[in-house]
Amino acid sequence: MPELVSTRGIAAVWVVLAHTLATVLKGQGELPAPVEYTRLVVDFFFVLSGFVLAHMYDPPWTEGRFRHGSFLIRRLARLWPLHMFTLCVMGAIVTVGRMMGAEPENPHTAYTFLVNAAMLHSTWLAPDLAWNWPSWSISAEWCAYLAIPLFLMAADRVRGTRRRVVAMLAVFLACSLFSHWAFGLDLTSLTADGGALRIAPSFFAGILLRRIFDDEPWLVAMTPRVYAASIAGVFGVCAVLVAFNAPYDALWPPMIVLVAALASRATWVEPGLLRGRVLNWLGDISYSIYLTHAIVLTVLFNTAEILGLAETLAERAALGLSVPFVTLVASQITYAWVEKPGRKLVMRVAERGERKALRPAGAE
Repeated sequence: MPELVSTRGIAAVWVVLAHTLATVLKGQGELPAPVEYTRLVVDFFFVLSGFVLAHMYDPPWTEGRFRHGSFLIRRLARLWPLHMFTLCVMGAIVTVGRMMGAEPENPHTAYTFLVNAAMLHSTWLAPDLAWNWPSWSISAEWCAYLAIPLFLMAADRVRGTRRRVVAMLAVFLACSLFSHWAFGLDLTSLTADGGALRIAPSFFAGILLRRIFDDEPWLVAMTPRVYAASIAGVFGVCAVLVAFNAPYDALWPPMIVLVAALASRATWVEPGLLRGRVLNWLGDISYSIYLTHAIVLTVLFNTAEILGLAETLAERAALGLSVPFVTLVASQITYAWVEKPGRKLVMRVAERGERKALRPAGAE
């Protein structure tokens, strides 16, 4: 599904640009609204994740061939090697900073390091964002993977397009109301303080959306005009909501429409803008982009501040211009040298353990 891959890369770069601008403007007053609302990109990732995994695993689930253990091993191989690498790199940066007398603001302790290593730092076990802070969403993904049989069983009980759409909105509304009641925050604002809850309605919506595609041929047969109108409508609605300072949660429904339009376009055989090599490359390294950009920001800006090169807004802006390029270089390196080899290594170890477990007693 090339459109989904490319858009994932564009979304990752969007996050990098937003975090870079926020770092440049730190201490300069309130951030521009488009930067603040960029947090909804993460919820787009969550919907996309549910959709893609339902696309991959719904057939074995319905046929009774789904094995949760095997699924978790594959997802662990996808997430953990790069996550652990970037966590250790950030650990080294924090250690060097402390040796130089710089104490981080957030709780960078041995306990929070272990919670991060276990990918459980979106479950209220960590008091705040620490270490490689964007990885809270990776923890949320892992929590969704742990619970995917529950998501699939719940999806089995919802039949028909209308009921599925109602279920999407009802689950999101229920989680949103609970977030406001329990934490006083929009659901789409939760990170270490409840990211595992935040992903639930988006991941479930992605699964239901994939099943709607099976029942609604018109989604696959979407015309170019309807596709263009859907994309324009999503961005138009989001722009209006941002302009009127709407709650963050109000921008969640357009994310569903965006994934639906992109998934429909992905079924076409005709070439398109989102099928270019550069955008597909961005999609391939998007996970590395997402996990390395905080390290790039930390190293560049902290080093510049130590050297006295980030005192004015102009200096910080000039430094910020280099962040996307350095991030892309670092992401390509980590993708080729850490992410892909790490994935293969985990799978190889898992397969070796499985063969050993199946070996007859006494066999050499």
